[in-house]
Amino acid sequence: FHDKPVQLERCLVALRASSEPFELIVVDDASTGARAPELARQHADRVIRLERNSGPAAARNAGARHACGARLVFIDADVVVEPGTLARMRTELAAEPGAAGLFGSYDDDPAERSTVSYYRNLLHHHVHTTGPREASTFWAGCGAIRRSDFEAVQGFDESYRVPSIEDIELGMRLVAAGRRVLLVPAVSCKHL
Repeated sequence: FHDKPVQLERCLVALRASSEPFELIVVDDASTGARAPELARQHADRVIRLERNSGPAAARNAGARHACGARLVFIDADVVVEPGTLARMRTELAAEPGAAGLFGSYDDDPAERSTVSYYRNLLHHHVHTTGPREASTFWAGCGAIRRSDFEAVQGFDESYRVPSIEDIELGMRLVAAGRRVLLVPAVSCKHL
């Protein structure tokens, strides 16, 4: 995360309400206020603080380096998961042992109602609910990757210093390396 404590709190509270046990690592990408880091410490099992704003690719890689599990789940700080989202991820990956990872979709009820945001959220929902199950990219807003596959392609490309296509590019490298990525619309979340 990088500031925006109201969104972060909603994200963390929703994660803690998950029906699935998990390790929650929050990466503070050099936030400037005191409230967001305080919220992270209240909810997370571990908080990793980056000393300078390095962008989402570096922040996600830092979290992955500190994670203990065989599956890495990435949830953006402006995303609210449903209580069953993490369990659905686990179930889907277990049912598809040949899949490196999967990602879900925004729901069809965006939190933000401004015209542009509403349109962009619904467009994202439409693309992710009508696209083929076999994806050629990845989405880190609400996605999971097996650690072994993530490490095999060396994680996110940290040359992407601002939110951009770092997750799409990771998915393209996974697929180019012969790994499968699944689009699973039932893995649903709300974008704030």
